[in-house]
Amino acid sequence: MSKILKSGISLLLMVLFFASCTTQLKTLENGKKIDNRLVGVWSGSEKDQQIDGIEKKWDMTRNADGTFVLDFVFTQNGRSQETQETGNWWVEGNKFYEFHEESGKTDIYTYSVLNENQIKFKSQTISIDMNNDSYEFIDTRKK
Repeated sequence: MSKILKSGISLLLMVLFFASCTTQLKTLENGKKIDNRLVGVWSGSEKDQQIDGIEKKWDMTRNADGTFVLDFVFTQNGRSQETQETGNWWVEGNKFYEFHEESGKTDIYTYSVLNENQIKFKSQTISIDMNNDSYEFIDTRKK
């Protein structure tokens, strides 16, 4: 193989590699970044991590414009209550920021994409008291 052809193939592979890395992040008009891998409808659940005796399930829609809608179902002693929260989300490095319009507070998590359908979150700063200092959960893609 000629030296020029090898150089051309190497250059093409480098361009494809860097293009695939940069397509994960998108910069919004407000300067904040979103990770396109997190866009979609996700579900998750936890029990007894935040409050003993309470099971929490959620569906979170993370939009490409950095907004979200979070639908919760809380169950305690066989009784359920539904709530909805809205806000904005963005990422910086491996941190996920979730600003809640209702409370005016921002929760911060580290996150890692396990695969295209699962994301693991671990709380860093969260606006509510919890039983567990190392609150972790996995969101699973619905859509």
